[in-house]
Amino acid sequence: MAISQGSLPFKQQIDYFKGKVDLPTRAWTDVYAGEHDWAFVVAGASKRALLADMRGAVEKVIASGGTLEQFRKDFDLVVTTHGWQYRGERGWRTRTIYETNLRQSYNAGREAQMADPELRKRRPYGLYRHGDSAHPRPQHLAWNGTVLPLDDSWWSTHSPQNGWGCKCKKFMLSQRDVERQKLQVGPAPKVEYEDRVIGQNSPNGPRTVRVPVGIDPGFEYAPGQSRLSSAVPPLRAYDPLPEPQAGAKSSATAVGLPNRPAPGALPKPRSAPADRMLPAGLSDQEYLTRFLGEFGATESTPAVFKDVTGDAVVIGRDLFTSAKTGALKVSKRGHARELLLLADALKSPDEIWVRLEWMYAQNKAVVRRRYISRFEVEGEPVPALAVFEVGDDGWAGITTFSPDADNPQYLEHLRIGVRLFRRATGGTL
Repeated sequence: MAISQGSLPFKQQIDYFKGKVDLPTRAWTDVYAGEHDWAFVVAGASKRALLADMRGAVEKVIASGGTLEQFRKDFDLVVTTHGWQYRGERGWRTRTIYETNLRQSYNAGREAQMADPELRKRRPYGLYRHGDSAHPRPQHLAWNGTVLPLDDSWWSTHSPQNGWGCKCKKFMLSQRDVERQKLQVGPAPKVEYEDRVIGQNSPNGPRTVRVPVGIDPGFEYAPGQSRLSSAVPPLRAYDPLPEPQAGAKSSATAVGLPNRPAPGALPKPRSAPADRMLPAGLSDQEYLTRFLGEFGATESTPAVFKDVTGDAVVIGRDLFTSAKTGALKVSKRGHARELLLLADALKSPDEIWVRLEWMYAQNKAVVRRRYISRFEVEGEPVPALAVFEVGDDGWAGITTFSPDADNPQYLEHLRIGVRLFRRATGGTL
């Protein structure tokens, strides 16, 4: 049986869902509250191909009004195709993915409709209506019948959906509607906050969030509001790598993923032999050959490298060629000697982080994966830091020998977004 959302799927609902970008995660707490306006996630789905197929199954039911049983058939096919070992019982897991995505995309689409200035002039009030949940929450029942101006701040945290399985809804009213239904405008219910610990079983560890009483953690936002507020949400400025970048780094702003404190320190630097530094004075062709050889690629034959999470990165000559001329640009920035350390960051990272960024020029969001590693190279007085970053728009990488490679404050600027991987401490290269 299909979920009753109040109407068949509609343009604003479908557009909202299509505007999301697939973001790999390890736990549901990795992406939180309004971040879902920008990211499509399935907790524990860290491989892009798996996530893309799961997104297709969800988009199919959103666009067509498909049933839970229809979604479950597609879910089973995706799981079998990718060999995904997910947590939780199938019935609960599929219902959670299905209902949450359908309800929140519906609610976000309704919020987009209610943002129309002309419509708001005629119908300036919002009405909270409790749903038909089998086990109603007392606070949600208490909010039933609340009428407030649509610009009242109460709606910013209490616009449905307000918890897992919540079926409450928000409707627009005119002054005549209020009078005819014998309703009263305001005052807003008193908002009390409480601290809740989430992510106790998350690979990235627990954290404390502050939410209004009666609202489940992660639901204390108005669906779609961050998109309506600004085409480019000003959550924080783009956080660059330590040096000017080539390739991927056009003007960008991180979206949806606040710079929360990274969980724990980076693993200690690993020892690396001196021959991981290439000789000086080689030609670009020789540097290229050495780097590609680390992945089994050649100048004429790219290789598909699978990282430690199982995700794929294509390694080939085009990583080091000019998009305009096709000429090699390996040693242009003066770091060709450290190319093997850059390869090591990709092959054997200390951590992998993933995040969304908004590209001004293309007017779209992209996903970037950042591989971070630190090494104590034999014969070098200070540690080496190697960072390899890849996204749909290109790649960038830096290597640097600097005391900052051990500076916790400096390193925290690199560790942003969702952490997908952390290596065990210790070991040598």
